[in-house]
Amino acid sequence: VFSGVTGKEAKDWASEHLWGNCSSLYTPFCGLDGDEIDYAALRALVRHCLVELDQDGIWLTGGIAEFWSLTTDELKEVVRVAIEEARRVKPHALVQVMSSTDTAKQAVELTLNAQELGADICYILTPYFECSGKPGVLEYLRYVADRTDMPLGFFNSHSTGLVLTPEECVELYREIPALCGLKNGLLDAEHSLAIHRLAPEMVLWEAADEAGIRLGIPHPGALGSALYLYEKPGAPLFSEWRALLIQGDFERADAFAAETGLTAMREASRRYQSHPARPGMFTHWGAGFKFGASLLGLPVGDHPARPPQTAFPDDLKQPIRQAYVASGFIES
Repeated sequence: VFSGVTGKEAKDWASEHLWGNCSSLYTPFCGLDGDEIDYAALRALVRHCLVELDQDGIWLTGGIAEFWSLTTDELKEVVRVAIEEARRVKPHALVQVMSSTDTAKQAVELTLNAQELGADICYILTPYFECSGKPGVLEYLRYVADRTDMPLGFFNSHSTGLVLTPEECVELYREIPALCGLKNGLLDAEHSLAIHRLAPEMVLWEAADEAGIRLGIPHPGALGSALYLYEKPGAPLFSEWRALLIQGDFERADAFAAETGLTAMREASRRYQSHPARPGMFTHWGAGFKFGASLLGLPVGDHPARPPQTAFPDDLKQPIRQAYVASGFIES
C-alpha cells in the first residue's frame, strides 16, 4: 500500500486505499516489572496477523498497545520493528500508526519516524490534558501536519476527556488537507452517522463495527480491532461475519455469529473492554487483551501490563475461557 503519499494527496489516497481488516497489536512486555519489550513476540504477532490470518494490515502503538506506558524511544522502536517485519512478509500491507501524545513536538517526532519508516497513515488522538476545546485540537493537528508530509487521521475518544461533536470533526477534516480519515471510538453510531451526513466523502471508521453498517455508513473495514482474538487459520470468523453485514444480510450475519460462537466470544471480551473505574467508556485493558491472545497460543510476553494499568483478575478469566471452549476455538 505504501507509495510515499504526501499530505496534499491524502484525501484522494484514502478514498481508494484506506480500507481493510487490520488488527491493533498489543505490546508484549517482559522482564522485571515489564520494563522490557519482547520484540521477538511482536514480530511473531505481525506474522500471525498478516500471513497466517491473511489480514489486510496492522495498527500500531494504539490503545491496545498501551501507548501511554511506552517511552518515546520505545514507541519508535515498536513501530520500526513491526514495519520491518510487515514489509518483509507482506510488502503491500496497510500500516497504520497512532503517533499521538500530549506534546505536539513529540507527536511530530513520532509521525516523522513513522513516515520515514514507510507507514501509510498516522492517527492523532485528541490531546488529553488541558486542551482548549476544538480550537486547541485544530492548532495541535495543524502543528503536526505543517511539519510532516503524509496522510493523517483523527481519533475521537472519550478517554481523552474531550469529545468533539460531528460538526467539529468535519471542520477539522475541511481545515487540514492531510487529514483524510476518522476513527470514531465513541461506540456511538448515531454520532458517526451525523458525521457521514455532513461529509460523506470522509473515510470514517466506526469502532462499533456492526452498528455503523446497520445504519448505512459505508464501512472501510475493521481498521484497528483485535481481530486476532476472533480468527484463526482456516476460520476467519470476524471477516466472514463483517462481509455478510456489508452485503446487508443482517439476519444471516446474526445467525452466523451465533452458530460459530463469535457472538459469545465478543460478549466475553467486553470484560477487558471496560473497567469499573471507567463506567460507560471503552477501555483498553491491555492485560485482558493479552490474556485472550494467550488462549489462542499467541506470544504475549511474560509480564501483563505496566502502570497505571493493573493485571487482569482471575475471576474475569474463566468466563472468557469458557466462551472460547464453547466456540470450538480452543480445547477445554
